[in-house]
Amino acid sequence: MNNRLLTKPACMIAMMIVTCLLLAACGQSTAPTASSSTATTNTDTSTNAGTDTATERTIDTTKGKITIPAHPERIVSTYYHGTLIALGLKPVAATKEWWMGSPFLKEQEQGIEDVGTPTSIEKVMSLNPDLIVINDFDVKSYDQFSQIAPTLYVPYTAYNNPKEEIQMFGKLLGREQQAQAWLAQYDEAARAAREKIKDVVKPGETAVLINVREKNISILGDNYGRGGYALYDALQFKPLDNVKKEVIDSRKQILPIQMENLPDYLNADRIFICFNDGTTEAQKKAVLNSAVWNSLPAVKNGQVYDLPYDTFSYYDPTSIVGQIGVLADMIVDKNK
Repeated sequence: MNNRLLTKPACMIAMMIVTCLLLAACGQSTAPTASSSTATTNTDTSTNAGTDTATERTIDTTKGKITIPAHPERIVSTYYHGTLIALGLKPVAATKEWWMGSPFLKEQEQGIEDVGTPTSIEKVMSLNPDLIVINDFDVKSYDQFSQIAPTLYVPYTAYNNPKEEIQMFGKLLGREQQAQAWLAQYDEAARAAREKIKDVVKPGETAVLINVREKNISILGDNYGRGGYALYDALQFKPLDNVKKEVIDSRKQILPIQMENLPDYLNADRIFICFNDGTTEAQKKAVLNSAVWNSLPAVKNGQVYDLPYDTFSYYDPTSIVGQIGVLADMIVDKNK
């Protein structure tokens, strides 16, 4: 059994706890955003400031102003490695157990070393990085990292969706052109997918995304992975009103529910379900063979889509573009 996949569900719960704590703190302090404390203030130190020959740039971050290489060559990224790859910056090391392994990044991840889980400070130091990129998971070690190399800490609350994320990193790292290229790639993939499904999906159709982790059932929004962004933004399925209000607009992005509440949240035209790795066949059957599940309109109409966890658990820019095409193919194949 793949230990990485067994660990990832617990990781996602921890991520949500951290995020909730940060959101709760918003009433007392301003959360960092791409237009405020994480915005780039370019203070190049070369004699040709503002040109491609600049050697350094100073940026504002949640941890204050930091000076980073204008063209980093040895990045260690304990998170966001997929975003960096999409910007043409391949890290020398990342966190393999939790974040690497996307089927859409097989070639790009070749040669990237593993810094361990939890992150090994000694391993990071041995790699001689010129830039370290972290998120909330490693912020407790920020001071140690910053003694090794300039450390860019970007909290989860600094952006609201993948488009904002890649534009923010593009600005921070001077890769705006590459960020725009990804946005164009995303838009084209979304357009092509909508064209592919237009004969089988009516305008305004509703969809709901459900995640099952062992005995736990949750409704997911458009910014929690599992294909949610591809489903709602790219393919433009409409969320149910209560899902939009309680899961998406609330920014919770995940809502645990009980089996008896399935009809309240799954009364959609199509249901997309993802079983976390580690969920047993018995636990799956407890949902799929239940009377309440089989009473749902989408189930009766044969419009339930099983999303492979190994494909849809990743939420980096390249994986999201790939997921758009996979979803479109699944929808067309089921409705032939």
